[in-house]
Amino acid sequence: MRHPAVNTSRWDERVERARTLAAIRPAAAEALTFYGAVAEYQKSLVSGGPAPRAEPRRPLIDALELGAVLDAIPDFLAWLACLAPARLAESAVGLRTLERDHWRRLIHSYLTDEDGDLGKADHAPRFVVEVVLQPFVEQAALAEPAEQRRDLPQTEGGPIRCPFCNALPVVGVLREAGHGATRTLVCSLCLIERPYLRVVCPSCGEQQFDALPVYTASQFEHTRIEACDRCRSYLKTIDLTKDGLAIPLVDDIASVSLDLWARDRGYVRLRANLLGL
Repeated sequence: MRHPAVNTSRWDERVERARTLAAIRPAAAEALTFYGAVAEYQKSLVSGGPAPRAEPRRPLIDALELGAVLDAIPDFLAWLACLAPARLAESAVGLRTLERDHWRRLIHSYLTDEDGDLGKADHAPRFVVEVVLQPFVEQAALAEPAEQRRDLPQTEGGPIRCPFCNALPVVGVLREAGHGATRTLVCSLCLIERPYLRVVCPSCGEQQFDALPVYTASQFEHTRIEACDRCRSYLKTIDLTKDGLAIPLVDDIASVSLDLWARDRGYVRLRANLLGL
């Protein structure tokens, strides 16, 4: 039986947006150019392959084709050693000595306990695991029937996590709805957007308006820092009502100076993006 090929248009949009913004955001051009190259590589991991079949809900670690994920790592490390910024390229050379079973353990640690051993490692192995996992996990998430796709849960005693892959949200999105805007949060691993309450901290559940300041800058009119003075966390949010061409994952990277501003004022990002920014 033939299965439909994976639709890779989402990756094409990310790559094109990264190239566009790199040309007009010189302060972030290097990061955007690198992200565009990485996104193109991620697309190649699932391009031309069969779309996954929808299956009854089961743990993500069991649902993924880990063999394909593990097979991708050596080639990606070779790619990084040649094309990544110097420090990451140097780390990639060292990581090429790790055995397949070691990577299997790192992936298992990442998927079953995001803040476990891999979270204590330096950025390079975590970056490799995330880059290789993202396209496969997104592919699996998109295969879920729409009627089975669950909304984000309410925050109870800790940061909210994706009901599909248990990862934290990486960026928020505002979309026009009636006379206002609705907010969705983009998962850092499966990259799926899910609805969430507009004025609630996704880290601690704070709902007091005065404790949830929003910061903007004139050079990034469609990007905002949504902070929480209770837990001192923040989420960057992309406002599509002000720029309908924005791609949240990419426009987040383009506005890294807002992250620096927020951190200088004692806020901690709920979840760093793929580049660790």
